[in-house]
Amino acid sequence: MTIILSLSQANNTLWAAGPDGLYIVTGSGLQQVPQPQENLYCCCAIHDRILVGGLPHGVAFSMQQGENWQAGWIDSVDAPVITLAADPLVEQSGVILAGTDGGGVLRSTNRGNHWYARNFGLRSFNVLALAWAPPAPAEAWPRWQTVFACTEEGIYHSPNGGRGWKRVECPEAVYQAIAVAPDFHMSGVVLAGSESSGLFRSVDGGHSFSPVPEIAGQVNALVATPTGWLLSDENQVWQSSDGQQWQPLAESRSALTLLAAGDAVWAGHEDGVARVDAGAVPVAA
Repeated sequence: MTIILSLSQANNTLWAAGPDGLYIVTGSGLQQVPQPQENLYCCCAIHDRILVGGLPHGVAFSMQQGENWQAGWIDSVDAPVITLAADPLVEQSGVILAGTDGGGVLRSTNRGNHWYARNFGLRSFNVLALAWAPPAPAEAWPRWQTVFACTEEGIYHSPNGGRGWKRVECPEAVYQAIAVAPDFHMSGVVLAGSESSGLFRSVDGGHSFSPVPEIAGQVNALVATPTGWLLSDENQVWQSSDGQQWQPLAESRSALTLLAAGDAVWAGHEDGVARVDAGAVPVAA
């Protein structure tokens, strides 16, 4: 059984990561890629490298599709890295954020070579999920670099690309999934899922969140698509056009992570990877 906790895509290559290792997803299955972490939690693919998070190296990266690896230098934090999120403009900025289990947020400005703690404003240093907003429109001023962090007690907002954080208005809960609308700079919509307290929705740019009554329990994964939203609870995947009214996706099953890539949505399960569409037929295990 191949548990998949994280998915990422770049250069038409889909990567999957979990406690059993790192994989490239192919049409015929999962192709395992050697990597240096003893405990692997997450992956992040960008234009020139694949990064992995876990222990003992915190973050490691390869620029040769996993043939050779380097450990990123991390400033005074030895906590496991459990989530990675690249700036949508990472090719220009070099900025990637890492969420850790006990060390808060790490920030790199050189695509993972060096990392520094950026925890100003955080009350909890257990960071379970990160999500960037789309880049601000060219005419916007100031040009905020908006990113969100989920912790074991609340949701945090950063207007400056993860340099500093402010807790938003939300009930205290363990938040473990977050997704930002593609039209965020017009709609202001952000969704956040919790371990046991349901789904929460913001319409003011992520400054305050209110519960969505239809989804009241566990939310394992969330993803925004050009046409709406998908989430997974402990039983199946649900779909919505507005984040408020939800319908179960026919013949779906619970996912641990969801990724929108091109015209497809992919799910990581306890037994591999599947494309989430009509019938959610597994394509790799």
